[in-house]
Amino acid sequence: MKLSKFTVKDIIFIAIMAAALVLAGGLVMPLVMSNKLFGLRNMASAILYSILTMIALMKVKKIGTLSLLGLFHGFVLLMMAPVMFFNMVFGSLVSELITWLIYKNYESDQAKVFAATIFIPMTLPTTLIFTMLIHGQSVKDIIDRPMVSLALCIATVLLSYIGTKIGQKLGRELQKAGKI
Repeated sequence: MKLSKFTVKDIIFIAIMAAALVLAGGLVMPLVMSNKLFGLRNMASAILYSILTMIALMKVKKIGTLSLLGLFHGFVLLMMAPVMFFNMVFGSLVSELITWLIYKNYESDQAKVFAATIFIPMTLPTTLIFTMLIHGQSVKDIIDRPMVSLALCIATVLLSYIGTKIGQKLGRELQKAGKI
């Protein structure tokens, strides 16, 4: 298997999409940041992040795209909170690794949909671990309402999938228009 090299144009597009993720996060995070329910923040960002991630993967169909997207987005978040940096980087790396193990590339629509769908749900474990480490809490303290948190985690996956399908439709329209 041969890995494709990224062009300057690819890197710039990924950086632009990372900036769009920052803006998307800026829209939804102020609404949920003060809430302590586990999974709510991830759920709130799931649909917008998966739309933008899908568009990025439709344009740059190379292994490493999702990792670069998470890294670029994470660097901006690092200035706000280191936890968010690790969340994005971990989520993107694990999503890309799983996608690579299953599909080997992003040539198929199925691979792109899979990767964009699992990206934000893969940030849930990092959220849990870092919350435990930073606040010195146990899992029971963080997930004080298990059924609600479980519902929020399931909703994160569902909203990610819905966002991915919306992103796929938008991406196809952008491809028809010659924009990506």
